[in-house]
Amino acid sequence: MRTESNHTLYHLIRDYMQAMGTSRTTLVALSSYINAIHRIKCPDKDFMTYVMELNDVIRRTEPKVIPLVHLIEEFEAEMQPYKDSSLETARQQAVEILERKRERFESDTRNVTEYCMASIAAEDFIIAHSPTGYIRNAFVRAHTELKRPFKVLILKNDFIRTRELISALEQHHISHVVIPEYNLSHFLKRTNKLFIAAVSVTADKKAVTGIGTANVVGLCRWHHVPVYLFVETIKFSHKALPDQHIHSEELDKVEADFTFHMTTFSHDFIDLEMVDHLITEKGETERS
Repeated sequence: MRTESNHTLYHLIRDYMQAMGTSRTTLVALSSYINAIHRIKCPDKDFMTYVMELNDVIRRTEPKVIPLVHLIEEFEAEMQPYKDSSLETARQQAVEILERKRERFESDTRNVTEYCMASIAAEDFIIAHSPTGYIRNAFVRAHTELKRPFKVLILKNDFIRTRELISALEQHHISHVVIPEYNLSHFLKRTNKLFIAAVSVTADKKAVTGIGTANVVGLCRWHHVPVYLFVETIKFSHKALPDQHIHSEELDKVEADFTFHMTTFSHDFIDLEMVDHLITEKGETERS
């Protein structure tokens, strides 16, 4: 694929991740991958060549979608016995393998939701920053299934995720307050938990998170508000933070008659030492 096409794809993936979260982006990407496998037409010998070319592009996204990287690496290994098979045999095996991986990832996400729901206690006032789907679902289920009274402080960040959270809480009549994230200091004496998610967790104990998360976590730590990080283990990377390919760019922003020459980054990162509770689909996990 051309470099320009790759960067267009990376931009599209970043937009999905910022709007929908990494877990849903991974599931959308897997579904698209399976659809592409169904539609591919090529000589038998070229099938795995095309697959490897696409996988190489996925490995280089900015930032890396670590669960997707892990899944395609497993997929490659499991496809080795079929590398010289006919197109139809390889296609059938590829779809079956990818469907199993999608089901496993969905199961892990459901389990994270269960543990997130269990972390909500009666009378909590929980800060939600760029919440992923399982945090939003946990709020709804803690209210509707567990009948626990609690309140959510929504920090307005990206439009789509904030709107989805507000809509879900309003639909189920869950008490909440919405503020700009820069006004958090006014509520820190009243809140008792912060719920966040992550794009990935690196080998050098850094969590790659949504924009603004680092500042929110820092304020919460200073004011002794416990930080809960919910993340599937498949998002744990074998490599350090510099290998995560956090996207940066230079841009000019004009306000009135002045131009700001700015450097921006697509994501934040936080040290796991700033996290009080690291919770995966297996429950609370040591940060070591």
